[in-house]
Amino acid sequence: MSFFLTLGLTLFLHEGLRAPEELAFAVGLGSALVVNFFFCRHLIFVNAASGDARRQFILFVGSSFTFCGGEYVAFLLLHTVGGLDFMVAILGILLTSMLVKFFYYRTVVFPASKERPSDRWTWLY
Repeated sequence: MSFFLTLGLTLFLHEGLRAPEELAFAVGLGSALVVNFFFCRHLIFVNAASGDARRQFILFVGSSFTFCGGEYVAFLLLHTVGGLDFMVAILGILLTSMLVKFFYYRTVVFPASKERPSDRWTWLY
C-alpha cells in the first residue's frame, strides 16, 4: 500500500504539478505514514489488533520516521549526489525498505497476540 501511495503521489506531484523531485518524494513518504498505521494494525497484522494501541502507535511512528528518514537519505545519496535517475532510486529504495519494514513491524511493533482474531468480536453477540 505505502509503496504505491508513495510512488504514485511522488509521480503525480513531480510529473503532474512539476514539484521538485526531492519535495515530491518527501510528501509521498509523509502521506503514506498517515494511512499505514491503520492498515498495519487492522488489516495486515490482524492478530496484533488486540495489543496496546498506544504502545504500537508510538513504536510505529518512531520507527516509521526512522525508516522514512533513512529512505530519504538514501534517495539523496543515490539521486542527488550519485546522479542515479530518480525513479530508479525510488524503486530500489522502496522495494528494499518494504521488505525490511515488514519483518520489523511483524516482530517488534505488531507481534501476534495469543488471542485469535475472531475472539475480538465476541462482545457483539
